[in-house]
Amino acid sequence: MTGVSKDFVGVRALDDVDFDVRPGEVHALIGENGAGKSTLVNVLAGRFTDYRGTIVFEGKHVRLANPRQARKMGIAVIYQDLSVLANFTVAENIMLGDEKASRYLRKMDRASIRACACEVIDYLNFDLDPDRRVADLGRARRCMVEIAAAIRRNVKLIIFDEPTACLASGDVDKLFGVIRDLCNRGLGVIYISHRIAELPVIADRVTVLRDARVVGTREIADCKIAHLTRMMLGHELKEVFPIKTNRPGKVILKVKQLTRAGVFEDISFQLREGEVLGIAGLVGSGRTEIARAIFGADKSAGTVEIGDTVLEKRLPPLSRNVGIAMVPENRQTEGKITQRTVSENINITILDRLSRRFGFLRPRDCTRQTCRMIKRLNIEPPAPGRNIRNLSGGNQQKVIIARWLAAESRVIIFDEPTQGIDVGTKAQLYKLIIELASKGHAIILISSEMLEIAKLADRILIIQNGRLVQQLSGPLDDETQLIDACYSRGKSK
Repeated sequence: MTGVSKDFVGVRALDDVDFDVRPGEVHALIGENGAGKSTLVNVLAGRFTDYRGTIVFEGKHVRLANPRQARKMGIAVIYQDLSVLANFTVAENIMLGDEKASRYLRKMDRASIRACACEVIDYLNFDLDPDRRVADLGRARRCMVEIAAAIRRNVKLIIFDEPTACLASGDVDKLFGVIRDLCNRGLGVIYISHRIAELPVIADRVTVLRDARVVGTREIADCKIAHLTRMMLGHELKEVFPIKTNRPGKVILKVKQLTRAGVFEDISFQLREGEVLGIAGLVGSGRTEIARAIFGADKSAGTVEIGDTVLEKRLPPLSRNVGIAMVPENRQTEGKITQRTVSENINITILDRLSRRFGFLRPRDCTRQTCRMIKRLNIEPPAPGRNIRNLSGGNQQKVIIARWLAAESRVIIFDEPTQGIDVGTKAQLYKLIIELASKGHAIILISSEMLEIAKLADRILIIQNGRLVQQLSGPLDDETQLIDACYSRGKSK
């Protein structure tokens, strides 16, 4: 790619970008949210056609007109939000779009589909059962299914967009083994990640984007993490975790014997005003399910009490009304309101306050409220009327948080709040969490990054196989004690 530029309305998303990938290498692409990484990937995937500049693929000048052309040329993208079909089998997902029909009955030839899928699975040496439903697989194996489907189409360049964001450490090792094997077969790999510490393990070269421009390309062996961070941000990041200024006060939330059959059992704890309560455990231990039950997104037995109010019936609208908020793990499907503006996404929880007597919204008040939240959370670009899908992942997360701050929630549940977010935005969110707690908000923090829990939480609940097995006092100096506690009584299913 040479001199590639792409504009959105009034915003330069890529500015004269040069980028190349060699066969058999992993070329990492990093940068802050909004730096242009996703735009670059979408140009290569054929999703953005109104770009300027030249692209040379396998020695030929090409003009990517649509995703189908990109796939036909051999370019595949494994997005963070996987596109596998959960109710289909592994074999059906791998052969999707290239199924063969029986010669006489005009039905899908399932034997042929399975045989062709098995050839791909054997070629890649993947541990996959072709007859198993994808819904029954963990995220790491779902990613393998998507890789197998791409390889089946004779892919030559494969792009991984935040592939380890939701993976446990064991699954990360499996994925890295797959990527190395793909490189040994001569494929070129573009690897996008906000986890800079991963890069020395998996990447050969790294390119840093900042403000839509290439800051530099370096051999990974010549880079230090501090140097890459400085290139990304344009300055030194002196402090990732802020100094804790919060002081827990009186009890505001009581959870008693919360139970959901087969998922978690007999969860009881209290939460205080101004407290950050961490919930830690391995992936699949039941952390998210407990949070969803407290918020009312899933049915459960037991009682939840906020202040003097016992929530006999738990539903998200009722939880919102009493001051309980939840920033969900999956912001794509459960957090943001797709095809709506930043203003609509922020104000959805306070429409009653922004309405006239007969229910008509006051546009001036909506804009004023949105601008206040944009300024408070430093949302970029500061455009209330911009569609939320055109924001970077980190700024989308800020919009979702702004929604609950506008609602003046007393208890805020953060489930994986920094997933897929760059180190600079992470530091901003850490500071925000401590500021909220300092102002009396009660925070429940769930994260797969143990260091976040260790540094931010005042107390930490350890969940294993749906049970509360231990409680630690925080903050901790490092995550070692926390990791040992999560593994101490056997791994979660």
